[in-house]
Amino acid sequence: MFFRKDIFNAKPASLEAEIDHETTEEDDVKSLPSDTRPVYIIGDNALTCYLAAKITDAGHNVIVIAGKGNNVSLSTNGISLKEDSSLKLSRYKFTTSFWIKEEPKLVIITADAGHINSSLAAVSKTKIGGAPVLCFTPLKDINYLEAVVGGNLFRAFFDGYLQMENQQVFLYGRAPQIKICKNINWEKENPFPELFSYTGLNISYETDTSLCYWEFFAPYAVGSLLAALNNKNLFDITKDKQLRDQIPLLIAETAEIAAGEGLELNKDALVKKLYAVPMNYRFPLQDEINGSGCGETNLISSVLMNAARSGKTRFMDSRLNKILKQIYNLILV
Repeated sequence: MFFRKDIFNAKPASLEAEIDHETTEEDDVKSLPSDTRPVYIIGDNALTCYLAAKITDAGHNVIVIAGKGNNVSLSTNGISLKEDSSLKLSRYKFTTSFWIKEEPKLVIITADAGHINSSLAAVSKTKIGGAPVLCFTPLKDINYLEAVVGGNLFRAFFDGYLQMENQQVFLYGRAPQIKICKNINWEKENPFPELFSYTGLNISYETDTSLCYWEFFAPYAVGSLLAALNNKNLFDITKDKQLRDQIPLLIAETAEIAAGEGLELNKDALVKKLYAVPMNYRFPLQDEINGSGCGETNLISSVLMNAARSGKTRFMDSRLNKILKQIYNLILV
């Protein structure tokens, strides 16, 4: 049984003042963000909606830039958010736009790798100004984005299990974690603690961007490939010994490619992470392959092949490459 809570950009309950003898009027005013400039989120996937919901809860002015159809849907129908850790089913409607209209205090990019370039057509570097830009899109190299969004660009990685079906967003399993990697401007200031206050998001700040990338990408790639090839959720794959035994072998191959960049991945920890994927979670590649898409496949293939080539690691006869070829054959059928 779920308890339903409708939220329509109201002041979040977490920011309501607790009335006791020590609470003052000044304390209540300080609990809400003093900077009323908007937070723009660029994308139209589950992560877009999840972050928009959490940042809305913290009292910020959130504006979502999505595709034409999704812009209308998010602002009129909204979405519902259900988290495994909570009994609440929360409803949200978001303010949407087709471009950045005013100077933001934060820009977040959540667009899928296959749509990021078209999504950023709505972005103006002059409008962004000096605002920090967080990029969650798992591209290996995001340096080219600076020409579009400016130099105050940060990498970010979302470690959690989100699913979106129609207008419903599900967060499966444990509470997610977000890693933000420091950029060259970091010594000047850390702009994020105040921005993410009261969101309830678990955020850490990292210095080794390459290690963060591979710790995110290695299990993501292996889980995506196995789930898509077998058309099964990874949870079901881990219950099949023959399929489950492929996981440490594929993680080892991915770790070998990362080693070509001078990185040592904790293979046991990455294998355990895949064994712990929630039962209902589907990797995006599973859905994409059923829709004859190839954005996720191209992303995984390009990262692995380019990194292997750069690090002079054998790849063509690897298990990873054989699975990639099988998946491309499925797409082409």
